[in-house]
Amino acid sequence: MIESVQSDKFTPKSRVIEYLFNQRFDPNLGDFSDPIITSDALKEAIVECNKLASKKLSTNNPANFLKDFLRSPRRNELWPQKLKDARISARQKYRKKRVFAFVPYDDEQSEPFPDRFVLEDGATEHLVESVSLPFAARALGRKDEAWLIQVCVHQRIIQSQFALHSVLSSEVVDFFHLQNSVKMTPEIDAIFLLTLRRGKQLIKALVTLEAKRNEPILIDQIRAQVAIMSKQCKSNRSLADISFIIPVAARSEVRLGHRIVGVFEMAPIPVDTGASAHDNDEEHLIPLEILYGVPYRLKPEVSGI
Repeated sequence: MIESVQSDKFTPKSRVIEYLFNQRFDPNLGDFSDPIITSDALKEAIVECNKLASKKLSTNNPANFLKDFLRSPRRNELWPQKLKDARISARQKYRKKRVFAFVPYDDEQSEPFPDRFVLEDGATEHLVESVSLPFAARALGRKDEAWLIQVCVHQRIIQSQFALHSVLSSEVVDFFHLQNSVKMTPEIDAIFLLTLRRGKQLIKALVTLEAKRNEPILIDQIRAQVAIMSKQCKSNRSLADISFIIPVAARSEVRLGHRIVGVFEMAPIPVDTGASAHDNDEEHLIPLEILYGVPYRLKPEVSGI
């Protein structure tokens, strides 16, 4: 029943989340009847919660329900207290009309959605020239992710990461930008082709980029990107020579009084690992190890970053 929702803090989405939790969680067993929320189940919950809500949610785009919630810097604050007390979080799900799944905290976890993409206090800034961008572009840059991606590619920030700061830098042969805004589920902001030399062998990897401006980087979204890209490599003959997927995240934010782009390089994932996770609906088990976090500062500053 809707009346069983007891939290003292509500947004319309947090009300729906707690409604679904109450509907499916057995406190005596400490488990769910079904932790996976489909788009149909979500829309039904929204309709029920709208009956008592002054601000009503739309049922038009259920696929982005949790993604939009997780983008908020207040996501941990707004997560229902009842779920925090039960040490229950959630992760995005993709395909088969699935939206998200309730999941228990990890043993060391203290909040619903910890931010793992944090630059160390002592991280040294790497300066990147921006004079090769026309002055008009630097002045008129938009405050959105598309512009951030464009600047990262044009100013070769990701290339600089692998040439100068990566554990792989001594093996890099070349690094080439392939495409922006790759329409998959989930979408990948940019893809690069990396060639490495190990002894006499050339090894190829695809580098995926997830870019955010001020917003949290969603670790399960990156796992899903690795899985779908790995699946593409296994099923597309032209990508059969790709051995690894290397995920990279970039987030622009204020640091020490000015805007920077924090680049987070993760350990390579074998294509076989990612494709297997995709086929078995186990994207959440893909290990993501952040190897380096490097702040890049554009000089002169670029508007919108």
